[in-house]
Amino acid sequence: MLRARAFYCTGIFERNRDAAERTVVNIGGARSSKSHSIAQLLLMKAANEPRKAIAVTRKTMPALRMTAQKLVLDLAREYGLYSPDAYSKTDGILRINSSVIRFFSIDDPEKVKSTEFNYIWMEEANEFEYGDYITLLTRLSAKSEDGERNRIYLSINPSDEDGWIPRRLLQMPDTAAIRSTYRDNPFVPKDYVETLEALKGQDESYYRIFALGEWGKRSNAVYPPPDYTEELPSSWDDAFWGLDFGYNNPAALVEVRIKDGKAYAREALYSSGLTNADLCRRMETLIEPARRGEPVYADSAEPGRIEELCRAGFNAMPAEKSVRDGIDAVRRAKLCITKDSVNLAGELRSYKWKTDKGGRLLDEPVKFNDHALDALRYAVHTHFRERGTRPSLTVFGN
Repeated sequence: MLRARAFYCTGIFERNRDAAERTVVNIGGARSSKSHSIAQLLLMKAANEPRKAIAVTRKTMPALRMTAQKLVLDLAREYGLYSPDAYSKTDGILRINSSVIRFFSIDDPEKVKSTEFNYIWMEEANEFEYGDYITLLTRLSAKSEDGERNRIYLSINPSDEDGWIPRRLLQMPDTAAIRSTYRDNPFVPKDYVETLEALKGQDESYYRIFALGEWGKRSNAVYPPPDYTEELPSSWDDAFWGLDFGYNNPAALVEVRIKDGKAYAREALYSSGLTNADLCRRMETLIEPARRGEPVYADSAEPGRIEELCRAGFNAMPAEKSVRDGIDAVRRAKLCITKDSVNLAGELRSYKWKTDKGGRLLDEPVKFNDHALDALRYAVHTHFRERGTRPSLTVFGN
């Protein structure tokens, strides 16, 4: 019998543990510990409660693998609840004692037929539709041998006050709302706290959503919704890369391929804590030797790091950093992105124009959660500017 090692938790973990309602909605700002707390709770239940069937889900499988699934597996390793022979990557199943945690997306409704669960976690629940929630609720029907009530947990950033969660779900009986902010998480780095607090002077709506965990509106979007593809084309007419350096913030590398007048983009790297030596090693695995002559347009504010990349064999060069011109270039490109570009897709959805106190739009985006977008902008704007052309690319699928 595996027992979880002692672990640090926040009050949000305790509030989820003690919730009595069938549906528990975690509404929180950035780094409020909501997702971490739910993952901890489900692992504790798997280890300590007999024969539990647990589901961890997001709308799409690529997004699930990079977020909630990775978090649960990483914590299971940390807590001594993981063994390689107890995890089936093919089936997306982790066994802990007599319990089973199943990872799946519900972009295909057939995936949830003939399944029964004691606990379900819908991560980034505002990606789902109300019908998805109802479908999952009907699968909350597994037998509970110890009398513990079956429950469904949702976690969201409160980005849309007109969505189905605030308008419908939170009005229903037997539903709890657990609100949280970064102040509920004593483990948030000071630099990140300063980033969140700085939003107050940039955009009041962003500050409410990401710092205060309050409902906001989906408005003032810089980019239209992108098209999606499973993968980049296997042959192409042109290819180039964009790189945004980072350490405390994520370093982001985006690949762009042009094929028959269509532009395709993929998030190749999105990771914090990388030194330049680390970054070079990662890029060596991501860009094969035969393709290292392709341009890598990097943040021109870091000439020393660009020189190191050149010495490591990459065709790195400073990017043109005009924000407004770069945004215009990306908007004209109307990119199609791969479905596994989770962070790039999330940044595209949330990227907004600043507003003044009167609510009027300003000609400047909010500087927050834009690392992959900066890399994309560097790539598209600089590449076509260097060639003296303007991108006029066809929308994928049109």
